[in-house]
Amino acid sequence: MAIIRDRAVVLRRFDYSETSQVIFFFTRDHGKVRVIAKGVKRSTKARFAAAVDLLEVGQVACSDRAARSESLATMTEWRQSRCFAGLREKLARIHAGQYAAEVTAMLTEDWDPHPGLYDGLVELVAVVSESDDPLPAVVRFQRVLLEEVGSAPRFDVCMLCGRTQDMVCFSSLEGGMVCRHCEPSQVEKRAVRAPALAVLGGRDHPGGAAGAFDVLNYHIAHLAGKTPLLGAHLSSVATRGNVR
Repeated sequence: MAIIRDRAVVLRRFDYSETSQVIFFFTRDHGKVRVIAKGVKRSTKARFAAAVDLLEVGQVACSDRAARSESLATMTEWRQSRCFAGLREKLARIHAGQYAAEVTAMLTEDWDPHPGLYDGLVELVAVVSESDDPLPAVVRFQRVLLEEVGSAPRFDVCMLCGRTQDMVCFSSLEGGMVCRHCEPSQVEKRAVRAPALAVLGGRDHPGGAAGAFDVLNYHIAHLAGKTPLLGAHLSSVATRGNVR
């Protein structure tokens, strides 16, 4: 069986048995890869158990299951290169990193490579591990994610009439903004305030990151068919104005 080697970020992990775990990696050249790490929790006289922690970056080697994407690959090697210890120093930081991992797993398919998304994820984790306000970096990552999976919305024009002014709400179903003239007829919508719209349009605006996050999280939930669990934690922190 062929063995692949790639750079990877740890997205998820859960116990499979007393000695093994199932781990979701997001790799640069092969996309999301689900592996079974046999014996990863077992230490012997000859070797220590190889810890694999959430959101760390390293080199993974595993069996190639590209032709059978429903099957778990078997991990044969893991070498950590970056662990981002600062993530665990503040609750908002770890929530931001875990949110990014969660939505990446939700919106990507197994063995579907997105090198730009991998780079964006590594950058996000590196930035928030040293930030007292992780939300702006999370918003940038949300936009990278949506662009990479082909579902980036538009914020510069009304998706119903083509106007470029008076934007008041966002429609995930329409894929972008809706102006105040078309808003009354739109059933599925999310109100968007001016500061959030500025951030969504790529401009800096004090206090706009929380609203921008809410809109993009709403869109991600619509695309995935379920609400990201960590989104509520980030929203509550932003609402309280306490991201430290």
